[in-house]
Amino acid sequence: MKKLGNYALSLVLRGIGVISSLIPHQLLQKLGWVLGFILRVVSKKRYKITLINLQLAFPEKTTIWHQKTARDSYRNLGIVLAEILSFPHLNNSKLEKLIRFKNIELLQNAYSCNKGLLLLSGHYGNWELLAYSAGLLSNISINVVAIQQHNHYADEYITRFRTRHNNAVIPTANAAKKIVQTLLNHKAVAMLADQAADGTKDIFIEFFGRPAATYEAPAALALKFGVPIIIGFAKRNDDGIYYVELEEITHDDLEYSKDGIIELTKRHVRALEQAILEKPHLWAWQHNRWKQ
Repeated sequence: MKKLGNYALSLVLRGIGVISSLIPHQLLQKLGWVLGFILRVVSKKRYKITLINLQLAFPEKTTIWHQKTARDSYRNLGIVLAEILSFPHLNNSKLEKLIRFKNIELLQNAYSCNKGLLLLSGHYGNWELLAYSAGLLSNISINVVAIQQHNHYADEYITRFRTRHNNAVIPTANAAKKIVQTLLNHKAVAMLADQAADGTKDIFIEFFGRPAATYEAPAALALKFGVPIIIGFAKRNDDGIYYVELEEITHDDLEYSKDGIIELTKRHVRALEQAILEKPHLWAWQHNRWKQ
């Protein structure tokens, strides 16, 4: 029965994907708002977490601002969902029109050093489009570290999009060995590093003025193997187009040590903070980021 339910859900998602691929982009934005409203209504617990997170991050803001930004964050999730479901039905030329990189050559130049490459981002804007288009427009095969979906059919659907160009997927379960091998082979690895880590294993870094358990793996890998780090975020403008300005998180002044790992982690966390401050509603506040 559960398998049948998962299959039915996958059919619904595929149907939304077909509709999303056929309607004008401005109408797709409105469909995303509807999906975002549904997501907000069906999970009151997550909505409460969203409000608490915004209150913690922006204590100086008003209750009205917190509530509006929470709603807008859900709208962003709805838009991202509608877009992701439409991607398998769009050709590359249409996808390229949805996102513009200011300095894609930064990624290409870093990769040409033949040291491997770490690409970092967060659950901000449309992170799936960011990873796919970065590989497409740079002509670099990117290995995306991703959590496998519980719904097998949904996981298969999104994996087909993620790997449609030359990208590959590294499942997060037991991913460490595969990531190291990929970097040692001088290939590119992309990961999202903005969710709460294991406070007993990872490190606590100040995030919006409060200590948050943060994954140390990106910094540790970069310092241990001398791998460059490029960070970027897909920022959606009012016209529905995403704009990306890549930034290299330099670390040639740091050693592979605990202090070096902490400092480098602070640097990429600050880049995430800056993106969020610019457009707070584009980040997924629904995650319990400051859990201890």
